[in-house]
Amino acid sequence: MKYTKNLINNTKSIKRDEKNNENCEASRNSFFSHSLTTYKKVVDINYYGLTLYDYNEVKIKHQNQKDFLNKNFIYDKMTRNKIPLSDITISANHNPNRYHAQIQNRINTLVQTAEDKKLKPLFITLTLPSEFHKMKYNKTTNKLIPNPKYNGTTPKEAIKILTKMYSKLRQDRSLKELNKNQRIYYRVNEPHKDGTPHTHVLLYIPENRINRTITAFKRLFNTKTNKIEHNIQSAKSYIMKYINKTLPLSKQEDLSVQDKYLNAWYSKNRIIRFNSSQTLAPLNLYKLLYSKFSLNALTKIVKNNSLKIFVSIKNPNKIMEVFHLDELIYIRNENFELRQKIL
Repeated sequence: MKYTKNLINNTKSIKRDEKNNENCEASRNSFFSHSLTTYKKVVDINYYGLTLYDYNEVKIKHQNQKDFLNKNFIYDKMTRNKIPLSDITISANHNPNRYHAQIQNRINTLVQTAEDKKLKPLFITLTLPSEFHKMKYNKTTNKLIPNPKYNGTTPKEAIKILTKMYSKLRQDRSLKELNKNQRIYYRVNEPHKDGTPHTHVLLYIPENRINRTITAFKRLFNTKTNKIEHNIQSAKSYIMKYINKTLPLSKQEDLSVQDKYLNAWYSKNRIIRFNSSQTLAPLNLYKLLYSKFSLNALTKIVKNNSLKIFVSIKNPNKIMEVFHLDELIYIRNENFELRQKIL
């Protein structure tokens, strides 16, 4: 009986040991699993705050867009011509060379307009404090590591904060007292290496407002991390340098891994690369009339109120007819329809 009892006690002891071992194993598995997950999140973030999963997600999205453009076309019911959507689409990810040319055209026209008005350039860089950065550089290893001060702000939200910062300057009396034709700007958004955005602004204003604006900038912002420059030799080249950085696809087809992640950063976070003051003719109007006018000429015509534009009652964004003085220069063709290729 003692033997049996001892055997039972030993069995319970064995079961307890097995259970403890299972708990230890589960604990170890949980620890290593959590550590591995955390480790992967860190090592995956090599470029612009994106993981490999983020990059592949964007890659699939772009491929789906490309497939749609290749499979669909505009059909002219009168001439029976077929125009592939891929031939007429202009974007940073599809037809990037044409997109770059379009941006270059807008910059050239904006700078020419500013110079015609005798305006002078300022170049502004706005950044965000440490707590907006998800990652930071380890000075010893020179690698990105998690930032313990990070406040959880996403890149999309960070862009809105940068916009408010720039609006703060625009609302200062040094600029607010100017009319919109005396404040011409072009803005470029780009990421730091950790994925936190910053913004560059090429701003044209009257020469007699330069010093007041610089003083206001230094009063409103920390000049250790935010900069304003005014002795710029070639403003056009200056801003184009940053524009070219944000459009890697327009430079070459075989991109580096870093350039691929840079391109993916804009799509993943749904961030617009560029925006500007409403100085130039609207882009949707220029797309209809580019064969008749240069962007510079069309901008002057729009400013002189020489156009009469008629839109659809059902859809005010749909331009039906455009008159220049008394001449009909555009009429919408309703003979086009979207069709899909039959495979």
